[in-house]
Amino acid sequence: MIRPTNSRGLNSRVLNRQAGNRQTGVALLAALIMMLAVVITLGNIFYRHQIDISQATSSLHGDQAILLAISGENWARQLLSDAKDDRNIDHLEEDWAQAMPILPVEGGTLTGCLADLQGRINLNSFSSYSSQSLKTEMAADTNGYAKVWNALLNSLQIVTDPARVAKIIDWVDADSDLVNSWGAEQVDYDGFSPPRVPANSLISDITELAAIDGYQVAEVQRLMPWLSALPDITPININTASDQLLVALGGSLGLEFEQMVSEGRPFSSMGEFHQFIAQRTQLALPLVEARWPAAVLTVNSSYFELYLEVTLGEARIEVKSIMARTGRPEPVILSREITMVPASLPKPTSSAMEDLFDDSSDKELSENPDEDQSMETNNVQSACLMIGEAN
Repeated sequence: MIRPTNSRGLNSRVLNRQAGNRQTGVALLAALIMMLAVVITLGNIFYRHQIDISQATSSLHGDQAILLAISGENWARQLLSDAKDDRNIDHLEEDWAQAMPILPVEGGTLTGCLADLQGRINLNSFSSYSSQSLKTEMAADTNGYAKVWNALLNSLQIVTDPARVAKIIDWVDADSDLVNSWGAEQVDYDGFSPPRVPANSLISDITELAAIDGYQVAEVQRLMPWLSALPDITPININTASDQLLVALGGSLGLEFEQMVSEGRPFSSMGEFHQFIAQRTQLALPLVEARWPAAVLTVNSSYFELYLEVTLGEARIEVKSIMARTGRPEPVILSREITMVPASLPKPTSSAMEDLFDDSSDKELSENPDEDQSMETNNVQSACLMIGEAN
C-alpha cells in the first residue's frame, strides 16, 4: 500500500534547511570579516610600533653620534693646544695634520682630520685694500692677495679681469665708496633680480662669493678648495698651502716656485723662507722680501677646520668645526656645521674633489709610471685631502 507524499511538509523542511545554511554562511562571513579587521588592526599597531622603535633608535644613535663628535672636537683642541703644538711653525708633517685613524666605538666608528684654513686665500683679507694700495700692488712686482687671486683664477682657466678683485674689495670693505672704476656698490646691484645688498663687512661663508657681481656659482664651486672666510685679515701659510696655490704665489716663476717650496718646506721662519728663495733663484734678498712680503705669507696658523665623520647604528653625521686659537692656550669653536646622513647611504666618492686638485689632464704623462707614483707618494698632502674631505 503506497502512502501519499506530504509535499507540503517536505517543502517546509527543505526551506528550513536552506534558511539554516544561509544563516550559517552569514555568521561565517561575519566571523571572517571580524577576523580580517582584527588582523589589520594588529598589523597596523605592530607596524606603527616598529616605526616608533626605529625613530627612537635613530634619534638615540644621532644623539650619541653628536656626543662622540664633541669628544672628537676635544681631541682636536688638545692636539692644537700650547702643550701639544709649537705655534711658531705649522706644517703638514706635524701631528695635527695626520688623519685620525678609524676608531671603533660601540656600534660604530669615528674618524676625522684637521685642515689649516690659513693654507688658503682668506676672502676677508681683501678688506685691507684701499684704492691706492691696490693700484700700487698691481703696478709693482709684489705678490699680494690681489695678484695671487688673479693668478689662481688664471691657473683654473677662469676669466680674469680687474673687476674680479675690485668687486670683492667693495663687498667686504666697510664703506660704500668704489675702490676704483671696476668696483661695484649698491647702485650697481639695484637692478639685480632677486635684489642684492653689498655686505660692506666681513663675510662668514665662502659661498657668499657667488652673490658678488661677476661670479658664477659654478666658478665658486671650483674655487672653494682654495678659499676660506675668517674673522680677521690673515696671511697665507707657505708651509701648508696647496700646490695649486703655490703656483699662484710664484707669480712669473709659477711651477718652478711651487717645486722649490715643496722641496724646501717646512720653513721655521719667514727669514729662512726668504733666504731659501734667494739662494735658489739667485735674486737679491731685499727683492725676495719685497716680492713675497711677510704681510702676505707666514709659517704658522691660528685658524683650523676640523672634519669628523661618526657612524653609529642607523645614524651617520658629518661635522665641520672652525677652530681659532689666537691668544688662547686651547682653541675655541667659532662655528659648527652638523649634517645628518642615513647610514644606509653610501659615502660620496672623492674623485670629484681629487679632480679639482689634480690638473694632470693638462700635462703629458711620464714615460716612467713608477717615477710618477714615487713623486706622488713623496708629496706631503693634508690629511683631509688624502681622505677626500679637502673642503
